[in-house]
Amino acid sequence: MSSYTKGLLLALSGVFIMSFEAPLIKLSKLPVSSIGFYFGLTIFLTTQILLLLNGMENYKRAFKVEFKGVLLSGIFMGVGNYCFISAVSYAGIANTVLILASAPIVSALIALWLLNSPTPKEIYIAAVVVFVGIYIIFSNQLGSLNLKGNLFAVVALFLMSGLFIILTKYQKANRVAFVSIGGLIIMLISLPSIDLNVNFSGIFWILIMGVIVTPFSRILIGKGTYFLIPAEMGLLMILETVLAPFWGWWWLDEVPTSSTTIGGGVILLAIFWNAWTQLKKKNHC
Repeated sequence: MSSYTKGLLLALSGVFIMSFEAPLIKLSKLPVSSIGFYFGLTIFLTTQILLLLNGMENYKRAFKVEFKGVLLSGIFMGVGNYCFISAVSYAGIANTVLILASAPIVSALIALWLLNSPTPKEIYIAAVVVFVGIYIIFSNQLGSLNLKGNLFAVVALFLMSGLFIILTKYQKANRVAFVSIGGLIIMLISLPSIDLNVNFSGIFWILIMGVIVTPFSRILIGKGTYFLIPAEMGLLMILETVLAPFWGWWWLDEVPTSSTTIGGGVILLAIFWNAWTQLKKKNHC
């Protein structure tokens, strides 16, 4: 098996597993604060166990090396994931994942602004098209819950995009340690308004997400990045944006609105075009 095939299979497996996150949130039928608390707690405990298995010295080192990067990325991940949970709960699966699909484009723009990173002209074109798509999604969904969910999705978009920048800047920051802090942040944000009177079946779906779906999908995608270039990863990540609404339609009868379908199509077209042009440039080098 070639390294490219190995990377492709790892990344595809990770993206496929990740596509179940948003449907599991909806399937739980729990309040946002309860989802956040149990999800954050599960992520925190799982990652703490993983870190402790490497020994106490390595545990301390995981938080000591580039602590600022570990802390910042943990905060961005924690608040971003809480906003993601809120967005899925209020605005639905399709709206949320389609808006978040814009993260690679937004990350490039933030990197340009904060780090003066070189930015190809294709990014600017794709960014304009992406924001047109987001505007279309917002345009016919001004009801209180949809609007609230869409706004949470936009905040999550910028936080997740910022997270990519932080991880690029602090490359030695331990990836498991920042996820652990992120889980703790989600739990603490949810704690003040948590409703403890919830059904076990709902908690079960969140535990599945926190113990299996989220950790394993991130590990597989992370391993895939060793063998694939960013443009190839960008193309593969589009699969999650298509699969998650499909699961929502199949399991939960959640049918996307016309504005979501049109706006989402515009966003996906921009992301596909941008990733494809990057891939062509890389192959010509």
